[in-house]
Order: sequence, then structure tokens, then C-alpha cells
Amino acid sequence: MPILGYSQVDHPEPQLKVGVYQNPPKIFINEVGEPDGIFIEILELIAQKEDISITYQSGEWEELIEALSGGTIDLLPDVAYSQERDSLFQLNSVPVMSSWLEAYALKDTNVQSIFDLENKRLGVLKGSVQEDFLQQSFKNNLKFKFDILTFEDYPESVKALENKQIDLLIASRFFLFSEHINGNIISTGIIFRPSELHFAFSRSTDPALVSKFDRHLSKLKNNTGSKYYKILRYWFDPPGKSFVPKFILWSFVVLLLALLIITIYFILLRYQIKIKTKALWKKNRQLTLAKEKAEESERLKTIFLQNMSHEIRTPMNGIIGFLELLKEPDLDSDERKKYIEIVIKSGQRLLTTINNIIEISKIDSDQISVKLTPINAPETMDFFYQFFKPKAREKDIELIMNHNLPTDKAIFMADKFIFDNILTNLLNNAIKFTDNGYVEFGNYFENDKLIFYVKDSGVGVPEERQQAIFERFVQANLNITRPHEGSGLGLSIVKAYVKALNGKIWLESELNKGSTFYFSIPYIKPVPNEEEEKPKNNSRVLNKKLCIVVAEDDNISYLFINQILKRPEIQVIRAKTGQECVDILQKKSGIDLVLMDIKMPVMNGIEATSAIREFNKTVPIIIQTAYTSSRDKDEAMEAGGTDYITKPIDKNRLLQLIRKYT
Repeated sequence: MPILGYSQVDHPEPQLKVGVYQNPPKIFINEVGEPDGIFIEILELIAQKEDISITYQSGEWEELIEALSGGTIDLLPDVAYSQERDSLFQLNSVPVMSSWLEAYALKDTNVQSIFDLENKRLGVLKGSVQEDFLQQSFKNNLKFKFDILTFEDYPESVKALENKQIDLLIASRFFLFSEHINGNIISTGIIFRPSELHFAFSRSTDPALVSKFDRHLSKLKNNTGSKYYKILRYWFDPPGKSFVPKFILWSFVVLLLALLIITIYFILLRYQIKIKTKALWKKNRQLTLAKEKAEESERLKTIFLQNMSHEIRTPMNGIIGFLELLKEPDLDSDERKKYIEIVIKSGQRLLTTINNIIEISKIDSDQISVKLTPINAPETMDFFYQFFKPKAREKDIELIMNHNLPTDKAIFMADKFIFDNILTNLLNNAIKFTDNGYVEFGNYFENDKLIFYVKDSGVGVPEERQQAIFERFVQANLNITRPHEGSGLGLSIVKAYVKALNGKIWLESELNKGSTFYFSIPYIKPVPNEEEEKPKNNSRVLNKKLCIVVAEDDNISYLFINQILKRPEIQVIRAKTGQECVDILQKKSGIDLVLMDIKMPVMNGIEATSAIREFNKTVPIIIQTAYTSSRDKDEAMEAGGTDYITKPIDKNRLLQLIRKYT
């Protein structure tokens, strides 16, 4: 089977292998050996917009249907709906075109109504919807008899009609516009079985790709000035064909022979101009789309850089400015407390921006790793409720929690780091963009899926921006004077995280009335872990002498930790490298706990932890680092770490871990 492989885009992924058969003007191989027709042009138009690479495989209709069923091709255009096909393939929802069946006959055939089909021989394409219809519905509903003959392609069936091996040819309405129609074949005017024509995708095709085709088709068909209608006008308004009766032809045969040499030159010239014009038109379409895409990309990058500059400089200005003010000797305690709170909030805002940039870089480099652990939905929901309640109270917003998961589905397996980040981003956005009213978050179980949602009564998202806000560098409001802070990366991170959990995310919103963000993930039954650590009594305070080794090369970080641990009952020993930490534990006994930084000179924290575990299996080692991915945590735990804490270090969390393990 020949493969007509010419790629329509520069990138190899994603790719579609498309079947092509002879059914002009909808789909066919043209005179220069390339796929052509209405469906091919619409397919290439959508592929260019989505950066999809296309290769073609030509063949007979029945052969290509089998190839699509077997998954050796990904897409077959011009497929009419039937229950059997809908069960075998993925038919896109928005039909490309409408069609119906017509009966075609030779000019001298006396057929005027459907009852004239009695005892006639009817020709159809083998394996087509026409054959299906005649064999089942049509034959069962009519009381008279007729014979059905099948053919591999239209040229073969037209030849049978001209040789009177069949009385009528049953084909779609588009047959009238094909090159097979000549002066001897006409439409009888008998029509039946209206149908919609679709793109048929293999069952293995990503449903999200099918949805993209539907969105483009819907947009194109709803705009009467779109290229979709230009393509239809081009193919349905071909150059007119003239047919001369035989008796007139014989009368003018001598004259035609004389003019043949002159006219053939103009025919060839016109043909060449038509081919070149069409090629130039296609090339111009590609260049226009590429130019628009480049301009949009440049515009979004400019907006992103402006936002990043704003989101980094603004909190830095607050931190530096108010730290300078804190040097003033005559500040009273209230002012000092107020300035410290501003510095903390500015630092948290800057940290959020930096974390978002780091997460986007991880997504781009495909470094997201998923580690499934049991998640208790009621506990998690309650944690987020308590965590965000003060922030909602600051804006005088009501925070509502609705937990509707069945008891047997309340605990499930997922990556807790990723799951918590999804909910945190969505709740942060909801509170940020809501000035009054409420923010509601909840969950429920539907169709074997866990569905979580965050609903607000905020500003809402315009309909034309509802898909764009999940893309990189894009916000609902692109104006640099927008009233809300933020880098515009949160929802693109959420989208990538939901995808990593094999889930889906969608939005319902109305401008100035609010938004509801939903995401669904598959329910995975939790696996009992007998080795799971039993919680220790955490209620006691530090009431005994402790010796703690702090492995930290950065002076500022060490000073901060040392200040937290500055208590009479705690002795702190500092190690500036991983090797120094190993040496201390080998030489000194009575070490109660180790705070181990990952990134250190000579020997990093992971290597140092592994080395310590070779001679000391019991000393608690708390890994502390500026890295935030679950992969770092996994590596630390595999090396022998006891627990994990991220920078900037939370004082209460650190003391809680020390109480827990000492």
C-alpha cells in the first residue's frame, strides 16, 4: 500500500495517519498524486492550527475501514454515522457536512419514482453506508424486490451502468459534482436517507484530540466568512462542463479537429495556472497562520515579562523598603509589628512567584513524577478549610466546604504533593478574584471518578477567554493595569498537574457572576501499608537536653535555624559540608537528631545521609532543602532520611518534627 507521506508541519508530534480513497470531490488522489478534496482541505486547515503532522495512506474504502478498525491508520474522513461505526470508531460530534443518497441512471432510463425501482439492479460501493441502507432498512420496509450489486470504486460502478450491467447507481449527492458524471448519466430526482458526514478516529486516539477537531469545526461553521465556506464554494462551483449530443458532434467534427491544436495550448495553460494558483493559495494560508501565531506568541511573551517584572520587583520593593524602615530607632511596637507582617507577606508573594516559575520549568522538562499515596479526603478538605479561612475572613468572604464523597471512596490513592498544589492554586485564585460573597469548595463521586470543585461569586471569566486561561503566559485580563496580582502561571500548572493524575479540568463561568472550576481524577482504591509509621505522642515540649547537628553551608540559613533552636536545653553543632557531618557523627556519640541540607559542597546531603546510615541506623535525619519536588523527597527518603522539611523553614513545623523524633 503506498504511503503518500508529506508532513504538513515541522514538528513530528502529534501525528495522524489518514486514509484516502477515491470519492471526488470530497476526497481523492488528484492528477499530481496528492490527496485532495473538501475533507482534505478542512483536515489540513485544522491540522495547521493545532501543529499536527499528517501522513496519508491510499486504498479502497473497505480496506481503509479495516485499517481504521485495526489501528494501522488513525483517521478516515467522509464517514457517515451508523450504530456499528459508532461502536467501532470515535466519530467527532460536529458533522463536517450533510449528505443524502440519490439514484443515478442513463438518460434513456424511465425512472420517475421510488416504485420504479421494482425488479431493478442497483449498484453501490462495497462496504458503504449505501449498501448497508439498501440491504437492511430499505429492503425491509419495501414490499417489492430488487437486486443489489457491489463494486470496489465509482469508476467500476459507472462502467457497469454504461454497459447496462446495472439499471441504477445509488450514490451520495456529491457524486453529481464528481468527474464521473457525463452527458449520459443524470440524477433521477429520487433521494433518500439524509445523513451527516464525520471524521472517524481510531479507538486508540486521544479523545482530547477529537474534541479539538469539534471546537475548530464549530467555530468555522458558525462564521459564514470562514475558510470552511470558502473551501465549499471552491469545490461546489467547478468550471462548467458542456456536453454535445452525438448527432451535433458528427456535424462539427471537422471543425473541431481544425481547432484542436489551437485550443489544446490554452487548456494546458489554464490547467497549469489553476494548479499553481491553488498551490500559492495554500502556501499563503500557511504563511498567514504562521505570521499570526508568531505575533500572538511575541505579544504573550511581552505581557509575561512585564508581569514577571512586576511580580518580582513589587514584593522585593516591599521587603527592602520596610526592612529599611525597621532600622528606625523610634518605632513603636505596633508599627514594628505592622512592618514585619508586610515583609512576611511580600516574601510569601515572591516565593509563590518563584515556585510557579520553577514548576513551569519542571513541566517543560517533563520532570513531573507521580508517587501514589493514600489521601484522606475529609481530613484534607478540613485542612484547606482551616488554612484558607483566615484569608477569606480578611476579605469578608464566606468560605463554604461541602464533602459529599461516599464513605468507601473518602480515602483514595493519588500524589499528595500534586493534589494539594491543585487545590491550593484553585482556592487562592477564587479568594483573590472574589471581593464579596462566597467561595465554596467540595467534592462528589460520579461515573467512577472523584470530582472536586472550587466555586466563587467573583469577577468571572469572559467566554472568549475560558479556554485561553489554561495556557502559558495567559490571564483572563491581559491588561498590565489589571487590579489583581499574579504571574498568570497558576492555571497552566494546575492543568499539567491534573493531566499527570490522568484527570480532566474544566470551567463554568459567567462574567461578573462568578466561576466554578472542576477537576476529576480516577478513583484508585488505597493499598494498606503495614510499614506505615504509627504517630507518636506530639504533645510534650522540649523538656530534655538535646544535641542537634545542623548540616548547612549557607550562613544566613544557619543563623535562622540556630535562632529557632536557641534554647537552654539544645546544643547545636554546625557542619558546613556533608563530609564534615559524617565525620562528626562517627567521632561523637549522643547525637539526638540531624538537620541535613541537600545542596552542600564536598558531599551533598543525599550522599551524606547514605554514608551515615552505613554505621548509624537509628539517629533521626530531617532533610531540609530549597527544592520542592516530590522527586527530591523520594530520593531523600530512599537514602535513609527520616522526614522532610522545605525552605523557607516554618518554625512551628521544625519544632514539631524535633518533638516527634526525639
